[in-house]
Formats: sequence, structure tokens, C-alpha cells
Amino acid sequence: MENQDFNATVLTEEMPESGKATGALVCGIISLACCGCMPAGVIGLILAILAKKGGNTSTKCTVGMVLSIIGLALWAISLIYTLATGGINSYMQMVNSITNSMG
Repeated sequence: MENQDFNATVLTEEMPESGKATGALVCGIISLACCGCMPAGVIGLILAILAKKGGNTSTKCTVGMVLSIIGLALWAISLIYTLATGGINSYMQMVNSITNSMG
């Protein structure tokens, strides 16, 4: 009977900085789902680092950090690809044609 009470206490005890770990996980998922959404990746990485420094060793903190890093890597790769292939020039030409047609 005594062992059951101990297990219930361990399962219901919350990790320190649990909210930051959850935020890191959510931002990491958003960063990955939006193919490298840079702000979400940066925020997720910052939250994960703060949660780790606060003593959180949970899986969701680690997964949030990993997903944020992958999202930032995807963003960097897409930025390099866009710059290397001249995608910025095409985009700027499209913006200029739209603004010229408006006014």
C-alpha cells in the first residue's frame, strides 16, 4: 500500500519550468510545420534553454529544443536556396509590378 502512494506522488509531481517546456514544444512544432518559421524556432529554442537551465529534464523540453533547431535549419537552408537561385529578384519584380499597376 505504501508503494502505491509513492508512485502516485511521483506521477503527479510537475517538473520545474513545465510551462516553458510546453511552450518550447509548441513553438518547435509550429516552426517545423511552417517549414522553418524563424520566429517560432527562435522562441522555442530560447524557451527550451531556459527550461533546461531551470532544471527541467523532461522529454517535451528536449523534443521542443530539437524541433526548434530543425525548424531553424530548414529556414536557413531555404534562405540560402532562395538567395542562390535568384528567388529574391523574382519576388521583388512581382512586388514592383503590383505596386506599379496600383498607382
